[in-house]
Amino acid sequence: MSKLHVNHIRTTIEKSFKGKIDTSDLLTRPPEEIDKAILTRGLAAYCLYVLAATDIDNAVKSIVDGYNDNGIDAILFDRNPKILWLVQSKWIESGNGEPETGEVKKFTSGVLDLLDLKLDRFNSRVNAKETELTEALDDPSVRINIVIAYTGQNFSEHNLRAIQDLLKELNDPSELARFYSFTLKDAHKALTGSIVGNPITIEIALSNWGPIEGPYQAFYGLINASDIAPWWTEHRARLFSDNIRNFIGLTEINESILGTLSNEPENFWYFNNGITALCRNISKKPLGGGDRNMGYFVCEGVSIVNGAQTVGCIGHALERSPDKLKDAKVLIRLISLKDCPTDFGVRITKATNTQNKIEKRDFVSLDPEQERLRTELLLEGKTYHFIRTDENILPDDANYLLEEATVALACSNEDYSLSIQAKREIGKLWEDITKKPYTDIFNADVTATELWRSIEVFRAVNTKLKSMEKATRQGRERSFYIHANRFLLHLVFQKIPKNATRDPNYGFETFVKDALPHVIQELIEPCRLKVEEMYPTSLIHQIFRNFTKCKTLKDSIFPTRAEL
Repeated sequence: MSKLHVNHIRTTIEKSFKGKIDTSDLLTRPPEEIDKAILTRGLAAYCLYVLAATDIDNAVKSIVDGYNDNGIDAILFDRNPKILWLVQSKWIESGNGEPETGEVKKFTSGVLDLLDLKLDRFNSRVNAKETELTEALDDPSVRINIVIAYTGQNFSEHNLRAIQDLLKELNDPSELARFYSFTLKDAHKALTGSIVGNPITIEIALSNWGPIEGPYQAFYGLINASDIAPWWTEHRARLFSDNIRNFIGLTEINESILGTLSNEPENFWYFNNGITALCRNISKKPLGGGDRNMGYFVCEGVSIVNGAQTVGCIGHALERSPDKLKDAKVLIRLISLKDCPTDFGVRITKATNTQNKIEKRDFVSLDPEQERLRTELLLEGKTYHFIRTDENILPDDANYLLEEATVALACSNEDYSLSIQAKREIGKLWEDITKKPYTDIFNADVTATELWRSIEVFRAVNTKLKSMEKATRQGRERSFYIHANRFLLHLVFQKIPKNATRDPNYGFETFVKDALPHVIQELIEPCRLKVEEMYPTSLIHQIFRNFTKCKTLKDSIFPTRAEL
């Protein structure tokens, strides 16, 4: 790579970003400093434009670079895939070298401060993103992508160690964050794709293939996952330009796809729906002749219209288990648009993406205990919604939701680990309705009375914590009120009388009005102080996802069962 490549990136930034970047804080700076700051900010925006597949305006809005940025130059919360992007950028004029280790360490420290909501340590641009940051950090399914973008090529052992230390902190006890370096090579490679928009041409080898002769040309067959992975590496979001959604990140379902690729790649074909790709033109190479065992096809103007999640997961699997990809086969359809009607590609895209998505929670509808609970609640004049519909049902005194019931009953269980799992990933509680942990939560012993009363306790705790969150500006304290919700709910359930939720004759309404608020209040502050005493340097949001730390914390608050 050379300075010529740097100039190519400079031209792209000046053409696409320069006039849109806020430079109001640079007016008194020398011209050369202003130019370098614009390039640094533009590089951060360009990086997100490529990696996050966002548009130019959103990429520019993500910029927070400036005095007191605490090492973070851009922040983007992408709500669709639930990914929080945190970027540091460094413009290196020579095209060689790397960010200084001090800058990298400043960035890692800033990331920790941001995740603890210590917003008093950041500038107004970061503080303006407070609402979206709180939304992102309050969602246990959000993943964090940490990026260092720089127009250089090296990354020293010292810099790598600083990033690895950060990831170790963030990913204890479960993977929350990933690191990406966006080098000069990555930035320049994207110029021929993401910015210019050149059509994608791919040579594809299909085994057990077959043709569809009419009315429009198409081919089908099997392709090795190891052949698909480079598509993602080279083209990323450009592969899905005609799709109705991009790769949505490592969601619960996509983690399941990754699990199959890593643990049983030989079964991948059986478990996966495959890929549909539209091509401007398809030509079969003479190699192999008419042998259907293996055929080689040159596909021009490729766009994947169904299977974005499959391709994205295979791309990520290249990092996790590259040796397993050769054993995974994927069904693929290649459809040529050469002689098709003008709107045919759009019709295919719509048709292949209109099937209803099945989520883990949908299998709960097969459990007869859920139907029993709904019937019992109806007799009490209350409606329990455990089957997903297109209605936007709001929880109130007459309507109770499956998500509420799952969290409330999990946290009411004496096994504290269920409350931690409800915080980490609620979908795991629905994974198999015939086994634990689901059967620990929903079983024949659970009555309709216990269900709706447990939800009322859940709502009371949530309401109290929300009010305390809004009333404080202190970073760690506010973060505690956000992330301790499930653990505190578990403590409350351990403190209140068991028959409060189970005995139909218990004066529950009076209890909720008079006694419950005091129980909640008396647990919050001691718990918060214990957290600061025992884990003063740990990230708040990770403490309450950690089984060991929560067990130790609970034991310190409730030393003996006699106190309950």
